[in-house]
Amino acid sequence: MRITLFNLSPFLSSDGSRLIAAILKRANHKVTSIYVARLEPLYCSTVELESLDSILKQSDLVMIGVYSTYVSRAIQLTEFIHSRYPGLKVIWGGPHCISAPELSIRYADGVCFSEGDEAVLELVCRMESGADYLNTPNMAFKIDEAMFQNKVLKPFCDLDSLPYYDYEFADQYLLDKTLLAMDREKFRQRISLYPYNKPTLYVLTARGCPHNCSYCNNCRYTALFGHNPIRIQSADRIMDELECTLERLDFVEFLGFGDDDFFARSIEELEDFAGKYKHRIGLPFGIAVSANSFQKKKLEVLLDSGLKIIQMGVQSGSETVLKEVFHRKIKLSKTREAVDQIAFYHERYNLDLLLDFIIDNPYESQDDIIKTYNYILNLPPSVMLNIFFLSFFPGTPIYERALKDGIIEPFTGESFRRYGRNSMKYQKNYETFLIIFSRYLRSNSKRKKIVMALMRALGIRPLRVLSSILPPSLYASLGKSMQIKTHTKMKNTAKA
Repeated sequence: MRITLFNLSPFLSSDGSRLIAAILKRANHKVTSIYVARLEPLYCSTVELESLDSILKQSDLVMIGVYSTYVSRAIQLTEFIHSRYPGLKVIWGGPHCISAPELSIRYADGVCFSEGDEAVLELVCRMESGADYLNTPNMAFKIDEAMFQNKVLKPFCDLDSLPYYDYEFADQYLLDKTLLAMDREKFRQRISLYPYNKPTLYVLTARGCPHNCSYCNNCRYTALFGHNPIRIQSADRIMDELECTLERLDFVEFLGFGDDDFFARSIEELEDFAGKYKHRIGLPFGIAVSANSFQKKKLEVLLDSGLKIIQMGVQSGSETVLKEVFHRKIKLSKTREAVDQIAFYHERYNLDLLLDFIIDNPYESQDDIIKTYNYILNLPPSVMLNIFFLSFFPGTPIYERALKDGIIEPFTGESFRRYGRNSMKYQKNYETFLIIFSRYLRSNSKRKKIVMALMRALGIRPLRVLSSILPPSLYASLGKSMQIKTHTKMKNTAKA
């Protein structure tokens, strides 16, 4: 079949659509991939949509990888295709469809609501042969205006058997003002990412997460499978694919491993990885870890192989919020212990630590917020911060809770609700502003001791009491200004 595959993520590497494309190509299907790799504008212009005609008119099937943050793009594209090419089926897959298949099927002709490694190929083969495809496992379809959801396959475990991610630029396009043929230079220009702003390739070498956080769609896998098992590629398989990909993308300077918890591996597995990576790849790399699986020995195994940054989620400085709102079974004492041990290696190995925090949460009090601020105050000066505004992604427990409590409204296609955001909405107060301001100060000043003294002074209770006199809109405005300044600094660093 001739399949057009849309990727709506702003990032060009390590997306599931590249794996789906590779699986379909291995079965001799013709796949054309189109990337809408940008944050803004959210919607495609009429000119952009019409530029797709040359490809769509030759397509037998369209697939779209959908993220909740960019679901409005998927809706716009789907409605354009249905109106322009009646009868051309549009299948959705990706995180949004796994979390909320019942919302996705409103627009798509079919939805992959679980892993697509086996299901997508089976679907395409059935459609091509004219066989009944409506009972394809891991797929849902709309029948008589109701969603019919088929059986769920077991978690796919043989990750070594999967093809390499598809980086064949010959049949890939970039949709940006018009339809552009993808090439090495366009790709290179769009992969210089935070925090080092070097050409960075993100890769996934494992599946599954040890946590069941209320705000993350990983919890849906637990609901589907009964658990979310960790599945890991072998070290040799990882190196084989990296060597092949980096031969094609020889401008890449940094590798980011997107596994939810790289330290889910045993020490023996990490030793095998480290030795082979140092010998065969050698590029600096970063990983994400959980404080629960962190061990000093595991860290030391990777230091000599090129490890340069560790990303770890803290999310809140309030045990109450972590337990009762986010459903994270990680003690703050555990994250602090891991932070101190990782920070110890900063000067000797130039090892960086990036911590994630979630703010603007309507279920936390101002005392909870100041606990997060105080946690940040006590971090080593070298630690970098990622600040995220809480997003209620459809299908997650916190989305359902907020819906029930009237904090958010149900998703509708007419509203095109934007799930990602970068400004205060629920906690327009001095305490939330302090967290945003602290990130700005830590990232823009070399006088760390002076900055720390200033931050401590700003958090004292008398100032907090006085701050309550001022209107919430002031803190929302100040917070937005700090966000803009921080992002501008990051962009300028990237250009430099």
